[in-house]
Amino acid sequence: MSWDPAVLARIRHLHLRARVLTDSLLMGEHRSRRVGQAVEFADYQEYQPGADLRFLDWKVLARSDRLVIKRFETETELPCTVVVDLSADLATGQTGRGGYPDLDASKAGYALTLAATLLFYLHRHGEPVGLEIVAGEGCAFPSLPPRTGKNHLQQCFVALASVRPAGRADLAAALVRVGSRTRRRSWVGLITDGMEEPSEWLPALSAFSRRRADVRLFHLFDREEWTLGFKDASVFYSPEGGQELAVDPVGAREAFAEVVDEYVTEVRSGVVRWGGRYVPVGTDRAMEDAIRRAILDGMAEGSWA
Repeated sequence: MSWDPAVLARIRHLHLRARVLTDSLLMGEHRSRRVGQAVEFADYQEYQPGADLRFLDWKVLARSDRLVIKRFETETELPCTVVVDLSADLATGQTGRGGYPDLDASKAGYALTLAATLLFYLHRHGEPVGLEIVAGEGCAFPSLPPRTGKNHLQQCFVALASVRPAGRADLAAALVRVGSRTRRRSWVGLITDGMEEPSEWLPALSAFSRRRADVRLFHLFDREEWTLGFKDASVFYSPEGGQELAVDPVGAREAFAEVVDEYVTEVRSGVVRWGGRYVPVGTDRAMEDAIRRAILDGMAEGSWA
Protein backbone atom coordinates (compact mmCIF):
# COMPACT_ATOMS: atom_id res chain seq x y z
CA MET A 1 0.00 0.00 0.00
CA SER A 2 1.36 3.44 -0.96
CA TRP A 3 0.85 6.39 1.35
CA ASP A 4 0.61 10.12 0.76
CA PRO A 5 4.06 11.64 1.50
CA ALA A 6 2.31 14.19 3.75
CA VAL A 7 0.82 11.34 5.81
CA LEU A 8 4.19 9.58 6.08
CA ALA A 9 5.78 12.80 7.31
CA ARG A 10 3.01 13.19 9.88
CA ILE A 11 3.50 9.61 11.11
CA ARG A 12 7.20 10.31 11.70
CA HIS A 13 6.36 13.59 13.45
CA LEU A 14 3.80 11.91 15.73
CA HIS A 15 6.27 9.13 16.60
CA LEU A 16 8.97 11.63 17.47
CA ARG A 17 6.71 13.84 19.58
CA ALA A 18 5.14 10.87 21.37
CA ARG A 19 8.53 9.32 22.14
CA VAL A 20 10.01 12.60 23.43
CA LEU A 21 6.98 13.35 25.62
CA THR A 22 6.86 9.77 26.93
CA ASP A 23 10.57 9.86 27.81
CA SER A 24 9.93 13.10 29.69
CA LEU A 25 7.11 11.46 31.65
CA LEU A 26 9.14 8.34 32.41
CA MET A 27 11.98 10.42 33.82
CA GLY A 28 9.63 11.52 36.58
CA GLU A 29 8.69 7.98 37.59
CA HIS A 30 10.60 6.50 40.52
CA ARG A 31 9.57 2.93 39.88
CA SER A 32 8.20 0.74 37.14
CA ARG A 33 4.46 0.86 37.13
CA ARG A 34 1.68 -0.44 34.93
CA VAL A 35 -1.55 1.40 34.34
CA GLY A 36 -3.33 -1.92 34.78
CA GLN A 37 -2.23 -2.67 38.30
CA ALA A 38 -5.58 -3.86 39.63
CA VAL A 39 -6.67 -6.79 41.76
CA GLU A 40 -9.53 -9.24 41.47
CA PHE A 41 -10.89 -11.71 44.06
CA ALA A 42 -9.52 -15.24 43.57
CA ASP A 43 -10.58 -17.46 46.51
CA TYR A 44 -10.60 -17.95 50.30
CA GLN A 45 -8.12 -19.61 52.62
CA GLU A 46 -8.45 -20.50 56.27
CA TYR A 47 -7.13 -17.85 58.65
CA GLN A 48 -3.70 -18.59 60.08
CA PRO A 49 -2.19 -16.65 63.02
CA GLY A 50 -0.24 -13.69 61.70
CA ALA A 51 -2.32 -13.25 58.52
CA ASP A 52 -3.30 -9.69 57.58
CA LEU A 53 -6.64 -8.97 59.27
CA ARG A 54 -7.50 -6.38 56.63
CA PHE A 55 -8.46 -9.23 54.31
CA LEU A 56 -10.62 -11.08 56.85
CA ASP A 57 -14.12 -11.65 55.42
CA TRP A 58 -16.45 -10.49 58.19
CA LYS A 59 -19.57 -11.54 56.29
CA VAL A 60 -18.43 -15.18 56.20
CA LEU A 61 -17.57 -14.94 59.90
CA ALA A 62 -21.05 -13.63 60.72
CA ARG A 63 -22.75 -16.39 58.72
CA SER A 64 -20.64 -19.41 59.67
CA ASP A 65 -18.27 -18.50 62.53
CA ARG A 66 -15.38 -19.36 60.19
CA LEU A 67 -12.29 -17.19 59.94
CA VAL A 68 -11.29 -16.96 56.29
CA ILE A 69 -8.99 -14.62 54.43
CA LYS A 70 -9.72 -13.26 50.96
CA ARG A 71 -7.04 -13.93 48.39
CA PHE A 72 -6.62 -11.78 45.31
CA GLU A 73 -4.80 -12.09 42.04
CA THR A 74 -3.27 -9.17 40.19
CA GLU A 75 -4.59 -8.21 36.80
CA THR A 76 -1.37 -7.29 35.04
CA GLU A 77 -2.95 -6.28 31.75
CA LEU A 78 -5.49 -3.53 31.21
CA PRO A 79 -7.09 -2.93 27.79
CA CYS A 80 -6.71 0.78 26.99
CA THR A 81 -8.67 2.72 24.37
CA VAL A 82 -8.08 6.31 23.29
CA VAL A 83 -11.18 7.97 21.82
CA VAL A 84 -10.54 11.12 19.75
CA ASP A 85 -13.21 13.61 18.68
CA LEU A 86 -12.16 15.00 15.26
CA SER A 87 -15.36 16.88 14.43
CA ALA A 88 -15.30 20.09 12.39
CA ASP A 89 -15.22 22.32 15.48
CA LEU A 90 -11.63 21.25 16.08
CA ALA A 91 -10.55 22.72 12.73
CA THR A 92 -9.10 25.88 14.26
CA GLY A 93 -5.51 26.92 13.78
CA GLN A 94 -3.13 26.30 10.92
CA THR A 95 -3.23 23.61 8.25
CA GLY A 96 -0.26 22.01 6.56
CA ARG A 97 0.45 19.95 3.45
CA GLY A 98 -2.59 18.19 2.01
CA GLY A 99 -4.99 20.23 4.12
CA TYR A 100 -4.12 18.24 7.25
CA PRO A 101 -4.21 20.10 10.58
CA ASP A 102 -0.80 21.37 11.66
CA LEU A 103 0.33 19.06 14.46
CA ASP A 104 2.01 21.93 16.33
CA ALA A 105 -0.30 24.89 15.62
CA SER A 106 -3.93 23.73 15.65
CA LYS A 107 -6.46 22.39 18.11
CA ALA A 108 -6.93 19.20 16.09
CA GLY A 109 -3.15 18.78 15.90
CA TYR A 110 -2.95 19.04 19.69
CA ALA A 111 -5.68 16.38 20.03
CA LEU A 112 -3.89 14.04 17.61
CA THR A 113 -0.52 14.48 19.33
CA LEU A 114 -2.09 13.93 22.76
CA ALA A 115 -3.74 10.74 21.48
CA ALA A 116 -0.45 9.50 19.97
CA THR A 117 1.43 10.19 23.22
CA LEU A 118 -1.15 8.39 25.34
CA LEU A 119 -0.99 5.38 23.03
CA PHE A 120 2.81 5.36 23.01
CA TYR A 121 3.04 5.77 26.79
CA LEU A 122 0.55 2.96 27.47
CA HIS A 123 2.25 0.73 24.89
CA ARG A 124 5.63 1.31 26.59
CA HIS A 125 4.04 0.10 29.83
CA GLY A 126 2.95 -3.14 28.19
CA GLU A 127 -0.78 -2.42 27.95
CA PRO A 128 -2.91 -3.39 24.92
CA VAL A 129 -3.92 -0.14 23.19
CA GLY A 130 -6.79 0.69 20.87
CA LEU A 131 -8.07 3.76 19.04
CA GLU A 132 -11.52 5.08 18.19
CA ILE A 133 -11.79 8.19 15.98
CA VAL A 134 -15.14 9.99 16.13
CA ALA A 135 -16.15 12.05 13.07
CA GLY A 136 -13.37 13.36 10.81
CA GLU A 137 -12.65 12.29 7.24
CA GLY A 138 -9.99 10.33 5.38
CA CYS A 139 -9.09 8.09 8.31
CA ALA A 140 -7.43 4.83 7.31
CA PHE A 141 -8.44 2.90 10.46
CA PRO A 142 -11.20 4.70 12.43
CA SER A 143 -11.71 1.80 14.85
CA LEU A 144 -8.88 -0.34 16.23
CA PRO A 145 -9.55 -2.60 19.24
CA PRO A 146 -6.93 -2.88 22.00
CA ARG A 147 -3.98 -5.07 21.04
CA THR A 148 -0.28 -5.30 21.78
CA GLY A 149 2.58 -5.20 19.29
CA LYS A 150 4.49 -2.57 17.33
CA ASN A 151 2.56 -3.22 14.10
CA HIS A 152 -0.72 -2.49 15.83
CA LEU A 153 0.68 0.71 17.36
CA GLN A 154 1.84 1.72 13.88
CA GLN A 155 -1.72 1.28 12.56
CA CYS A 156 -2.94 3.62 15.29
CA PHE A 157 -0.39 6.24 14.23
CA VAL A 158 -1.39 5.85 10.57
CA ALA A 159 -5.01 6.47 11.56
CA LEU A 160 -4.12 9.61 13.50
CA ALA A 161 -1.88 10.94 10.74
CA SER A 162 -4.43 10.45 7.97
CA VAL A 163 -7.54 12.06 9.47
CA ARG A 164 -8.83 15.61 8.95
CA PRO A 165 -11.44 17.34 11.15
CA ALA A 166 -14.89 17.17 9.57
CA GLY A 167 -18.55 16.59 10.33
CA ARG A 168 -20.39 16.50 13.63
CA ALA A 169 -19.29 14.21 16.44
CA ASP A 170 -22.81 13.39 17.69
CA LEU A 171 -21.11 12.50 20.94
CA ALA A 172 -24.10 10.80 22.59
CA ALA A 173 -24.45 8.19 19.82
CA ALA A 174 -20.68 7.86 19.41
CA LEU A 175 -20.06 7.21 23.11
CA VAL A 176 -22.82 4.61 23.28
CA ARG A 177 -21.38 2.91 20.19
CA VAL A 178 -17.80 2.89 21.48
CA GLY A 179 -18.89 1.99 25.01
CA SER A 180 -20.80 -1.05 23.76
CA ARG A 181 -17.61 -2.61 22.42
CA THR A 182 -15.31 -1.52 25.24
CA ARG A 183 -13.97 -4.43 27.27
CA ARG A 184 -14.88 -4.77 30.91
CA ARG A 185 -12.44 -3.36 33.48
CA SER A 186 -10.62 -1.26 30.91
CA TRP A 187 -9.10 2.21 30.67
CA VAL A 188 -10.59 4.83 28.34
CA GLY A 189 -9.11 8.22 27.50
CA LEU A 190 -11.67 10.45 25.78
CA ILE A 191 -10.26 13.53 24.00
CA THR A 192 -12.94 16.05 23.00
CA ASP A 193 -13.74 19.75 23.01
CA GLY A 194 -17.26 18.81 24.16
CA MET A 195 -18.85 21.41 21.90
CA GLU A 196 -22.29 19.85 22.01
CA GLU A 197 -25.04 20.31 24.58
CA PRO A 198 -23.58 18.59 27.68
CA SER A 199 -26.95 17.37 28.94
CA GLU A 200 -27.32 15.38 25.70
CA TRP A 201 -23.99 13.52 25.70
CA LEU A 202 -22.88 13.26 29.34
CA PRO A 203 -25.42 10.50 30.21
CA ALA A 204 -23.86 8.42 27.41
CA LEU A 205 -20.81 7.97 29.65
CA SER A 206 -22.91 5.37 31.45
CA ALA A 207 -22.03 3.03 28.57
CA PHE A 208 -18.52 2.92 30.06
CA SER A 209 -19.45 2.91 33.74
CA ARG A 210 -21.67 -0.15 33.18
CA ARG A 211 -18.53 -1.97 32.02
CA ARG A 212 -16.56 -0.65 35.00
CA ALA A 213 -14.21 1.22 32.68
CA ASP A 214 -11.86 3.81 34.12
CA VAL A 215 -12.71 6.90 32.04
CA ARG A 216 -10.54 10.03 31.83
CA LEU A 217 -12.09 12.89 29.86
CA PHE A 218 -9.49 15.25 28.39
CA HIS A 219 -11.53 18.44 27.83
CA LEU A 220 -9.65 20.21 25.06
CA PHE A 221 -10.02 23.98 24.67
CA ASP A 222 -8.39 26.99 23.08
CA ARG A 223 -8.10 29.67 25.75
CA GLU A 224 -9.03 32.46 23.33
CA GLU A 225 -12.28 30.67 22.53
CA TRP A 226 -13.19 30.47 26.22
CA THR A 227 -12.10 33.96 27.22
CA LEU A 228 -13.02 36.04 24.15
CA GLY A 229 -9.42 37.18 24.00
CA PHE A 230 -10.05 39.25 20.88
CA LYS A 231 -9.70 43.02 20.56
CA ASP A 232 -12.12 43.83 17.75
CA ALA A 233 -15.75 43.02 17.07
CA SER A 234 -15.94 39.69 15.23
CA VAL A 235 -18.40 37.33 13.60
CA PHE A 236 -18.42 33.86 15.15
CA TYR A 237 -19.70 30.68 13.53
CA SER A 238 -19.52 26.95 14.03
CA PRO A 239 -18.02 24.77 11.25
CA GLU A 240 -20.67 22.22 12.20
CA GLY A 241 -23.54 24.55 11.28
CA GLY A 242 -25.77 27.11 12.96
CA GLN A 243 -26.27 30.84 12.64
CA GLU A 244 -23.43 33.35 12.57
CA LEU A 245 -23.21 35.67 15.57
CA ALA A 246 -21.66 39.16 15.68
CA VAL A 247 -19.96 39.80 19.04
CA ASP A 248 -18.21 42.76 20.62
CA PRO A 249 -15.71 40.90 22.83
CA VAL A 250 -15.11 43.86 25.15
CA GLY A 251 -18.78 44.26 26.05
CA ALA A 252 -19.56 40.54 26.18
CA ARG A 253 -16.44 39.31 27.98
CA GLU A 254 -17.78 39.36 31.54
CA ALA A 255 -21.12 37.70 30.71
CA PHE A 256 -19.33 35.16 28.52
CA ALA A 257 -17.00 34.20 31.39
CA GLU A 258 -20.03 33.30 33.51
CA VAL A 259 -21.44 31.15 30.71
CA VAL A 260 -18.12 29.32 30.31
CA ASP A 261 -17.83 28.69 34.05
CA GLU A 262 -21.35 27.23 34.14
CA TYR A 263 -20.56 25.07 31.12
CA VAL A 264 -17.27 23.76 32.58
CA THR A 265 -18.94 23.04 35.92
CA GLU A 266 -21.69 21.09 34.16
CA VAL A 267 -19.23 19.00 32.15
CA ARG A 268 -16.92 18.34 35.11
CA SER A 269 -19.82 17.41 37.41
CA GLY A 270 -21.33 15.14 34.76
CA VAL A 271 -18.07 13.30 34.17
CA VAL A 272 -17.58 12.73 37.90
CA ARG A 273 -21.22 11.69 38.30
CA TRP A 274 -20.71 8.88 35.79
CA GLY A 275 -17.54 7.69 37.50
CA GLY A 276 -14.96 9.39 35.29
CA ARG A 277 -12.14 11.86 35.89
CA TYR A 278 -12.18 15.32 34.36
CA VAL A 279 -8.94 16.73 32.96
CA PRO A 280 -9.08 20.24 31.41
CA VAL A 281 -6.49 20.59 28.65
CA GLY A 282 -5.69 24.07 27.33
CA THR A 283 -3.80 24.00 24.05
CA ASP A 284 -1.43 26.63 25.48
CA ARG A 285 -0.22 24.29 28.24
CA ALA A 286 2.40 21.55 28.22
CA MET A 287 0.87 18.28 27.09
CA GLU A 288 2.83 16.15 29.53
CA ASP A 289 1.21 18.05 32.41
CA ALA A 290 -2.25 16.85 31.32
CA ILE A 291 -1.04 13.26 31.00
CA ARG A 292 0.71 13.40 34.35
CA ARG A 293 -2.48 14.65 36.05
CA ALA A 294 -4.60 11.98 34.36
CA ILE A 295 -2.34 8.94 34.77
CA LEU A 296 0.69 9.45 36.97
CA ASP A 297 -0.86 11.57 39.70
CA GLY A 298 -4.17 9.69 39.60
CA MET A 299 -6.20 12.87 39.94
CA ALA A 300 -7.47 15.73 37.79
CA GLU A 301 -6.90 19.43 38.08
CA GLY A 302 -9.92 21.21 39.50
CA SER A 303 -9.96 24.36 37.38
CA TRP A 304 -9.40 25.18 33.74
CA ALA A 305 -8.38 28.80 34.33
